[in-house]
Amino acid sequence: MNPWIRWQKDDTRTEPAWRWLADWAGMPALLATPPRPLAEMDEPASQLSEVLRTKFAALLGAKRMKLDLATRALHGTSSTADRLRVRTGDLSHLPDAVLYPASPEDVLALLRLCTEAGIAVTIFGAGNGFGAMPGRGPHAALISLDLSAMDHLLSVDTMSGLARAEAGITADALARQLAAHGMMLKGEMDGSLGGHIARNRDIAWLQAVKLATPQGLVASALSLAPASQGAFGVIISAGLRIQALPARCEYRRYLFADFASGLTALREAQRQGLARAGTVLWDAGETRFRDQMEQIGRRRSLAQRLSEIYRQVRQFDRQASALTIGFCGSEVETDAARKRFDALAKKLGALAEGICTPQKPDYRDRLLDRGLAMDMIETTASWSKLPGVYAAMRAALDRAMRAGAPRAGAHGLVLAQVCDIRHEGAKLRLTMVFPRMLGRDVAQAEAVRATALKALADMTAAAEPLEDNLRRGIRQMLDPKAILGPDGA
Repeated sequence: MNPWIRWQKDDTRTEPAWRWLADWAGMPALLATPPRPLAEMDEPASQLSEVLRTKFAALLGAKRMKLDLATRALHGTSSTADRLRVRTGDLSHLPDAVLYPASPEDVLALLRLCTEAGIAVTIFGAGNGFGAMPGRGPHAALISLDLSAMDHLLSVDTMSGLARAEAGITADALARQLAAHGMMLKGEMDGSLGGHIARNRDIAWLQAVKLATPQGLVASALSLAPASQGAFGVIISAGLRIQALPARCEYRRYLFADFASGLTALREAQRQGLARAGTVLWDAGETRFRDQMEQIGRRRSLAQRLSEIYRQVRQFDRQASALTIGFCGSEVETDAARKRFDALAKKLGALAEGICTPQKPDYRDRLLDRGLAMDMIETTASWSKLPGVYAAMRAALDRAMRAGAPRAGAHGLVLAQVCDIRHEGAKLRLTMVFPRMLGRDVAQAEAVRATALKALADMTAAAEPLEDNLRRGIRQMLDPKAILGPDGA
């Protein structure tokens, strides 16, 4: 048995959520699989020469170059497979150093240095996992760029509804700084600004992108940066569409009998202009999963038990789908929108569960501690195509996780949510939760993700060969030594 896997007295009897999750995944129990402490691991030596360390320190300052194991490990977990590697003691894919540029000039200078020295570069938060960079290939070393020091709101034009911000600014910091000007982002964002752009293709609020490449700045990179995962360069700033901050925002939760009813309500709410930022619909799987995870370590109150009984009587059980919707505007506008949606939800047979607070909990490490893994993919679809994409992707992901299950009868869970709604469609976020094949879980996670991405690619329009060749040509021109994503993806 691997040293980081331990059996302990099964506490699922006192934690119904874990028992429920084990049963749902077809497992007899969920093992305790805590990560190996970093102190017990053999730290891989940094491949950076003393000469290069001196050059980086001279450029950035010693405090903005990190070589310690904890920082390298944190920046070496971009994907589920990467997290599993680090948790189980495989540190072969860690960056040799983490660098913190504080300006576009820093980024350009770093890229020039890395090009001259043949050092591979990855951008933290951009989604380009280290598993795609085995052994650094022909490159002497691998560094991770962390743009968290580039976190400023550069300009705000309230009259035009435009703003500019540096790529390292987080969603929370951007919201706070825009709010100081009485404004807000005209849409949704996760993580850092640059990371969100690098991971997502269709971003309605994105107005402009500035890119730093080994060959210099690209001032207008709107067609290159989205969903590039850093392949063309480092996103250093972006232009954003913004809107006036409403006087009031109120979020409420509704429970629909099934996902189809919730989707109908969501689409109609968008058509009538009732929904605002923060609106999200969970399918039945995600609704049940989140309800159970929220109860871990807690005792259900009498009110919660009575609510469950009421749901069961109303037959809101296995297929129930939860919707959180935000109503924003003046006091009068907010109340009017909520009342109109109440009438729509009632017509569709929904239960109104009252005011709620939107949350985005991260369950990945908690699941990894119990022998499970979690991964996620996203796509956008029109309202007419979204149900078909949802059904086809669920079936494909279910097959992929069953094929890699650790025992006969075990399977993964496919959870889905619809968010970032707009006139023509919405974003579909699919989450895979699956029992790990302990000892072989890195390969399992890579296989599940590869299958998910292939299934998604099969459902979307393939790029024309000429377009592919054009993008490869642009990438070769901007990054001739292929230091950005040395796998050549």
